[in-house]
Amino acid sequence: RRGLSIWWYETRHAARRVREANSETTLGFLLRKGVNALANDWYNRQETVWREYCATSSSDGVAEWYAPLYSSVIANRVQRGQRFPEGRIIGEDIQLVNQKFGLIESIERELFDDDQTGQINQRMERLGGSMGTTESVWAAGRFLGAALTAYGITVPASNYTTTDINGTSVTGVWSTSLYGTSSGNRAQTYRPLNMGEFKGAYQALVGLSVDPTNQKIINRPNTLLVSAMDTVNGKLLLAPGGYPAVMGQSQASAANAPVIGGTVSAAGANQGVLAGYPGGFGSPNPFSDMGIKLVTENYLTAWTAALGDSRKGLVFQERDPLEVVQEGINTGSYFNFDSIAFRSRRRFECDWVGNRNWFLINDGTASGAL
Repeated sequence: RRGLSIWWYETRHAARRVREANSETTLGFLLRKGVNALANDWYNRQETVWREYCATSSSDGVAEWYAPLYSSVIANRVQRGQRFPEGRIIGEDIQLVNQKFGLIESIERELFDDDQTGQINQRMERLGGSMGTTESVWAAGRFLGAALTAYGITVPASNYTTTDINGTSVTGVWSTSLYGTSSGNRAQTYRPLNMGEFKGAYQALVGLSVDPTNQKIINRPNTLLVSAMDTVNGKLLLAPGGYPAVMGQSQASAANAPVIGGTVSAAGANQGVLAGYPGGFGSPNPFSDMGIKLVTENYLTAWTAALGDSRKGLVFQERDPLEVVQEGINTGSYFNFDSIAFRSRRRFECDWVGNRNWFLINDGTASGAL
């Protein structure tokens, strides 16, 4: 009776494992002769771009601790016979725990042998591309800070917390009151990317950002990070020469010329400015020679835009590099079920260790015109 139970258990689970393998019957189109694999098929992914907006850090343990210190208060005048003022040491206390990522693909031996397109033999390479997509989605989700579910991946919300200049705890990455009552590292109201919003982000970073002791932070933004929807707008905002009229919109008059991405309105209003004045039609673009690089992250929520320093703030912590391996021949599922299994593995984490070097213009909730 015990032997019968073992036979029933093994038969049931063996059938389940066989069904999980990719077989000839389910992928018969790969067996047709004369079919060539396209060099740019839909399995190919774009190169990861998180390296363009994340600081990178290596790890050799289960987790790494980050404790960046802010500057002390500045030296002040000391009157005769008076006590010297004392400085304050304030920093962050951040811990990034490495996460494990991976995928297994099991392929029936006959499909591997009879594939006429050559794509099955390239699955190990495709598993590497898949991991690159995972890295990009994870980094994009952590950049926004809120929980994100996209492309089959769930990215938890960022664990980052800090304090504002009043010592009040700030949970999350983006705050409208980080530097004061109505001044923070994000727009008070999210709007589509245009020259006015771009200029406001730059001014907030270089003119308003302060640490928890209310000491000024010297920021030098070098990256304009956008989703694919704003790539063209980003190029216009950083292009040399004079400002063009808004694409796809009529211009009432030279006096009411709008900023890039804005709308025609009365002269001097929020979106419309006098021709020849900063931001007006035909005036030179001050951002074209500031060394700001446009970076497009295809996995950001549509219409997301932010300005900041790619070397600071968001850290991509690498524990183990990507490895793609094949299950040993004549072992495991290959021996029992004549199927070939490939597996990818990677360990990393990405999260914020400081949020005062970036300004979020739009989190994707304000959509622009197509």
